[in-house]
This record gives sequence, structure tokens and C-alpha cells, in this order.
Amino acid sequence: MLEIPLSDADWARVESLFPVPAPSRGRPRRSDRDILNAILWLQLRKEKWHRLPATFPPQQTCYLRYIGWKRTGILKQVNEILMVGEFEL
Repeated sequence: MLEIPLSDADWARVESLFPVPAPSRGRPRRSDRDILNAILWLQLRKEKWHRLPATFPPQQTCYLRYIGWKRTGILKQVNEILMVGEFEL
């Protein structure tokens, strides 16, 4: 079974799926790995967004990235590589 946080080996398998963000001003961008850990934690435990522990990035940040990754198919590819299960949050 997949463990959260992702091991370095599991992250290395999916890291290339995530686009390199363009440099920007303002607040630093949250790590894709941290966001993915939060999404996988929710998905594996079948929890709701409001139950996301404070040890993860803010739920709004995670949800917005989740929507974008789901729309572009990144989460489906992560699912196929890590064999997690369907992403239906």
C-alpha cells in the first residue's frame, strides 16, 4: 500500500508529470510534492477537504491544484503509475 508522505522513490516516478512553474512574484508557490501528498492522503482515507490536517498546505491551495491536475489528466497518470485508485474527491 502507498504510504503518505510519498517516498523519494515514489515521488521520482511521478515528478516529471508536473510542469515546472514559471517564476513569479509574491508568495512562494507550494511544493507539488506537498500538494500531492495532501491529495493522496484525502483520497486514500476517503476524507473530505475540510478534514485535511494542518500538517499539509491549506485546503484551498490543495483543492485548486487538484482541480487543475484533474482537468489536465495529471492525477489520472499519477494513479496509473502509483496504482492508488480513482481520484474522486
